[in-house]
Order: sequence, then C-alpha cells, then structure tokens
Amino acid sequence: MRKTDLKAGNDHDREMNNNRKGNSSFRGFISLSVCAITVLTVTGGFKLAGSEKQRQVYAASELQGGSFYTSDAGYDLPTGIAGVASGVSGTPSAGMTVNRIGTSCEDVIVGQRVQKITSDAVEMNISESMATTVDTFDSKVMTMSSSAKMMSDEDYENLLKIVEAEAGTEDLKGRVLVANVIMNRVKYSEFPDNITDVIWEYNNGVPQFSPVADGSINTVNVSDETKEAVRQVLEGTDYSKGALFFIQKSAAEKKNIEWFEKNLTRLFGHGVHEFYTYPNQ
Repeated sequence: MRKTDLKAGNDHDREMNNNRKGNSSFRGFISLSVCAITVLTVTGGFKLAGSEKQRQVYAASELQGGSFYTSDAGYDLPTGIAGVASGVSGTPSAGMTVNRIGTSCEDVIVGQRVQKITSDAVEMNISESMATTVDTFDSKVMTMSSSAKMMSDEDYENLLKIVEAEAGTEDLKGRVLVANVIMNRVKYSEFPDNITDVIWEYNNGVPQFSPVADGSINTVNVSDETKEAVRQVLEGTDYSKGALFFIQKSAAEKKNIEWFEKNLTRLFGHGVHEFYTYPNQ
C-alpha cells in the first residue's frame, strides 16, 4: 500500500510540473507577440512621421540666404485680424524682389517652377500730403473766421430786404454788388457800424436809400436769388472794388446825378446801377 501510494504521488507531481511548463511557454509566446506588435507600431509611426515631413517644401530665398518654410497644404488659413496681418506681412514692399513658389492659398507641387516677382506697388508716404491738407484746412478756417460777418437777425433781415428792393430785377452779381456796398459802409468810419443803421440812415433829413424813402423796403418779398446773393457776400464774395455808393441814373433826379459826378469817383457800371466811391480811395 505504501509503494502504490508513493508511485501515484510521483505521477501527480510530474503532471503538475508539466502543466507549469506549458503555462510558462504560453505566457512567453504572448509576451513575445505583444513586443513584436509594439515594435511594428512604433516603426510604422516613425515612417508615417517621416512621410509627413517629406511632404514639407522648402523654398530658397535670395534675400537673406535663408529659407522660407512652407507646411503641407492641410493647414488652416488664418482668418480675422490674423489673416489681415498675414496678408500684409506676406506682401512685398515697393520695388522688392522675391522668389515665390505658388501662392499662399494653393498646394505646392515639388518641382514646380519658381517665379521671381517684383512688386510694382507705389510706396505711398501720406504723412506729407496729410500734413499739407491739414495746414490748408487750418488756413481756410482761419481766413473764414477772420472774415466772418457777425450780425443780428434784424441786420440779416434788413440786408435781405434792401438788396431785394434795390436789385430785385438784377442778376445775381447785381444783387451781390448792392450787398457789398452796404457791408463796405459798415466797415467805413463815416457810416454807422451795423447794417440796420446803415440802411436806415438819414443825411440832413434825406434817406440814403430810395426804398426807405418810398417805403418799398417793407413790402418786398425776398427771393431765393437774393438769399443766395447775401449768403455769398457773408462768405466773402466781393465785386465792389470798395464802392460806397451806387445810383440808377435812369430813375434818379438830375441834382442827385450831378452830386455823384461832382463829389465822387466812378468805379464801374453793372446792370442798371453805376458804382462810386470817395475820391482818392
């Protein structure tokens, strides 16, 4: 009984040892397989990376002896401010020559012909022209400011009425000339210093303007042409050559005509009016 049991025990031990050896072999096979797969994967990745790198294109530059690097066409184009900055930085300056392969928005084919591009853009320097424009504008503003005609609403309305009453049948220049005479008198020391008083001035009881004498100044309807004439005068238009008087001889009394010719200097005539000033003026 003991021998039998011993033999059976030995057989069982040998079977267990064989099982262990089988399992070890299987695990070794699995480990070797995993290692092989890992090696193949890593090697394939390197090859893919290498192929990607090979598709990148380098373009030689003659400007600074360096290289322009161009990635594969799969990149995203810049947008927004980045796109504007990219476009500006990529644009050659005036007279600049560059070697360019393709454009910034197309696939570059290896072996594609290199083009030498010279920018024909005119380099603009707006600083000088802008400064000149600003100086000119400032000069105009100063001139207009110094010649601006300040007046009350009453003065303006009376100027419109006297021009309409005296030159309502004249052309635009004829109306401007009458307004010029009024404004010249305002500036001349011998006459009042505002429009209303100049128009309504009496000399020895005699009105200076006939529409004031006959009252027609208060009955006229001011036309758009008269408003335009006054506007031009207030903006500086002056054809008067300094005239302080005007007369319509065809409608004037003889004594008035004689006084004009004796005491004043004739300057010129326009329309129905003749214009005068003081001698030696």
